[in-house]
Amino acid sequence: MMEKIAIYCEFDYRNRVLGEVSYELISKAFELKNQASSLCGAQFEIDAVVIADELPLECVKKAYRCGANRVILIKNRIFNAFSQTIMSAAFIEYYKHNNSRIILFPATFQGRLIAPRITTMLDTGLVADCTGVEFIVKDRELKLAPTRPTFGSELMATILSKKLPECATIRPHTFKIKEYESLEGEFVEFDYFTYPDYRIKLLKTLVDDKEDLSDFSNAKIVLCAGLGIAGNKNREYLDKLQKLAHLTGAKFACTRKLVDFNLVSRANQIGQTGSTVQADIYIGFGVSGALQHICGMKNSKTIVAINTDENAPIFDYCDYKIVYDAKVIIDELLAQLFDNE
Repeated sequence: MMEKIAIYCEFDYRNRVLGEVSYELISKAFELKNQASSLCGAQFEIDAVVIADELPLECVKKAYRCGANRVILIKNRIFNAFSQTIMSAAFIEYYKHNNSRIILFPATFQGRLIAPRITTMLDTGLVADCTGVEFIVKDRELKLAPTRPTFGSELMATILSKKLPECATIRPHTFKIKEYESLEGEFVEFDYFTYPDYRIKLLKTLVDDKEDLSDFSNAKIVLCAGLGIAGNKNREYLDKLQKLAHLTGAKFACTRKLVDFNLVSRANQIGQTGSTVQADIYIGFGVSGALQHICGMKNSKTIVAINTDENAPIFDYCDYKIVYDAKVIIDELLAQLFDNE
């Protein structure tokens, strides 16, 4: 019997493309499909489900290359902006026609809003904010085994669902996008017109172009501020590091303490309750290395840590260790940049 893995694909309604996290989840689903076959011969198909008013052809083709057997566009003119109520109902309508055993959602703003609503409507469980997912065989039955941090990231918990479908939200940048040119799929448009007349209606969308949305999805270099450069809640070196990030084309980030002290926006936070990054270069300035932060940056290719405390926990995870005053290094880097202008 052919089973289904459904991926709730996040559509970027501003740029009119699929978010990169969608391809990450499709790629992981393709690995799960192969793993299930190896473990017990179970056969799965992958549905990449998109709720939008349109879908560019290049997005469809990339979804195929990542492993989707079908790209399903739930299409309607009303799906030109995100609405958790209407889109939850649309996904449920898809599920009625395609009884998926597994549903994976991105643990993003959209995903965290829509996944609990959909799983409640399906009367099933949800394992949230996962950093890993595999298949296991338990009591001769194939089970999805999502893993997530718990007890302040001190432990990792693997949680099995008692009901079907088995559902999980997966943190962005947890899995790598893998494309195979030989893979092909089927495109299906599912017309969904019977949405209820909801009380909440979107009247207008206003975008502040000056706002830093801190999208780390394509960040090559991340400069991260820790409490060590903002002692006594001083913003001087936070502003300097932000300036350094701007001048070098890097993304400015921070640890949770700086958000808790209202010194930096939560959009810039990296860690268990913030964003996850897979930067080419991550540099921590005065970052001590709490486990909650480590789980958000440990997948970066090259990690540099600057701290005056030679026993700082972050040094256990870095490629380059600099025991020095991070504020002095910030000043020297800025001076070097201005001298070269």
